[in-house]
Amino acid sequence: MKTALASIVMAVFAASGVWGGVDAMKNFQQPQKGTPAILSFGGEGGREFMLDGKPFQIRSAEIHPQRVPREYWRHRIQTAKAMGLNTIAFYVFWNQLEQADGSWDFSGRNDIAAFIDLCQEEGMWVLFRPGPYVCGEWDLGGLPTYLIKDDVTPLRNTKNPQFMEAQTRYLEKMAEIAAPRLSKNGGPILMVQLENEYGSYKSPYDELAYIEWLKNFWEKKGAGPFYLSEGSSNHHLRFVPKGVAVGLDPADRPGDMRNALRIAPGVPVFSSETYPGWLRHWGEGNWTPTRKTLDSVRWYMKDGVSFNLFVYHGGTNFGLTAGANSNEQGGKFQPDLTSYDYGSPVGENGNLTKEYFEYRDIILGALPDLKVPAVPQTPPAMEIAAFTPQGVGSFDMVKMQKVKEGMDTPCTLESVGQNQGLAVYSAPLPAGESATLTCRAHDYAMVYVGNQYIGVIDRMKGQTSIKVPRRESDTTLRVVVDTFGHVNFCSYMEKDRKGIIGSVKLGDAELKNWSLHVHPLTTVPQVVDGKPDASVKGGLFKAEIELATVQDTFIDMAAWPKGYVWVNGHLLGRYWYIGPQERLYCPAEFLKKGKNEIVVLDLMASPSSPQAISGKTERNMEVKKETKSLNNQWD
Repeated sequence: MKTALASIVMAVFAASGVWGGVDAMKNFQQPQKGTPAILSFGGEGGREFMLDGKPFQIRSAEIHPQRVPREYWRHRIQTAKAMGLNTIAFYVFWNQLEQADGSWDFSGRNDIAAFIDLCQEEGMWVLFRPGPYVCGEWDLGGLPTYLIKDDVTPLRNTKNPQFMEAQTRYLEKMAEIAAPRLSKNGGPILMVQLENEYGSYKSPYDELAYIEWLKNFWEKKGAGPFYLSEGSSNHHLRFVPKGVAVGLDPADRPGDMRNALRIAPGVPVFSSETYPGWLRHWGEGNWTPTRKTLDSVRWYMKDGVSFNLFVYHGGTNFGLTAGANSNEQGGKFQPDLTSYDYGSPVGENGNLTKEYFEYRDIILGALPDLKVPAVPQTPPAMEIAAFTPQGVGSFDMVKMQKVKEGMDTPCTLESVGQNQGLAVYSAPLPAGESATLTCRAHDYAMVYVGNQYIGVIDRMKGQTSIKVPRRESDTTLRVVVDTFGHVNFCSYMEKDRKGIIGSVKLGDAELKNWSLHVHPLTTVPQVVDGKPDASVKGGLFKAEIELATVQDTFIDMAAWPKGYVWVNGHLLGRYWYIGPQERLYCPAEFLKKGKNEIVVLDLMASPSSPQAISGKTERNMEVKKETKSLNNQWD
């Protein structure tokens, strides 16, 4: 039964007369390798997508291959086809492709070309979203952090030669992949998105010339047509070049669509990001679907409106890839979870939710003549019996690399070529009375005076100081900084740095002569020989488990405080007792029959008292607190 909101939305848009309607929905054309197909804009006022001259409705599922185990790419694509969708949209995360040494990695989950080819094999078109900035709740919105090595780094504009040179180098790689796979060349790529939500960036360097440069770049590569994804206000849409289709994030309010139609004449307007759920930060509630999106899809399927479900399947922020949010001044820091489940119709391990079947019923109910494959089964998952890793060393025994010493002011991690990970800053601390230590730490700092643990400076809580007790003699101040991902939205991205930011003061006196040791966590940590120090929080733990069967599982870290887990050398990601995520997804491809090594680096747990770990068949689902699904309403 339709809600009142759905009825109003449908009535308004049915009256607009600018959609492909039933004709667009009846076009079931699929990509055929080697057979050219032309997407263009046509129909009344140029408002319709036309595929080989016939109205065409884009029904798209957003799936990010770099967040999904490669062996499951086909499964996720097949679930989308079984729902009645005809297109796969995906972001490309530049900073996963270009390595620190300047080389490029297109293997495994980074094999973008193979993913596009697989979409075509499964009869699905592609919306290609290479950025270079993509947001996507990904570390620095997909941009490599070498771009912010210096303190002042304007991004996403033509006036920064370093950025433009790096961007061109990246886009050339993307063009090598995309050009032969454009639909006009017999591939599945219907459209290329030019950048992402540029009107929302709010930088003093915003310029239409930057988007036009991108359009010109892709035109020279033979691409087109193009679209931009944006909010719907005049402010958001001010950087849409003439002739570029408008994707709204989302298109679920009549006024938003009318405004876009007015601002961008002669091109289609569609919902480029329709949100079935929403992102989650540490300390928030668990994932819940956005029920009103079902009404939006009812409207799309009544009037032939093109749409993209963002995200149809979220996947996982493996390793250190999760991003963060903040306001434009850098406050209200909100790091994202390791899981990118998002409340999507297809859950993190490929499980099909109740909403999946509701969306499917709506879509197929409007397409009685469409033949779709059977719904694929969810890949099997297994439990792993509880095991207890053994402490192999306290945190101060973990091998670190000294990168700087003798600094008057602590340096950022980016300035020494490190993206995230752990940093230990040390400085001489003179004897004296109790005083306030002022220290701006990004993002979670554990403070020691000598070997005495004092407490935490937590960026999430807006903390920048801590009380240091009286010292009878000279000692050492040690600040252990654990990082989260870089801010991925708004122009504060240009200022977000990791480690200690600026000078550190004890009372009115500035502390100097700093040294810095780091571990980027890109490899499994090791310990040096020695005896664990019981006064130091945290440590390294290892376990070896035997598996007769290999299936997906969720590593349950509910009993552990805060840290990282590696399985056979694969960094699953972060865990933290504040939740809501308690279990880390471990796909079958990370496991092997026989012996498997589990390594845990915990910042708080004592090596002498490790807790049990087990494997579960599903992610923890309980909602301990309610968190609003914002649905990108741009208010």
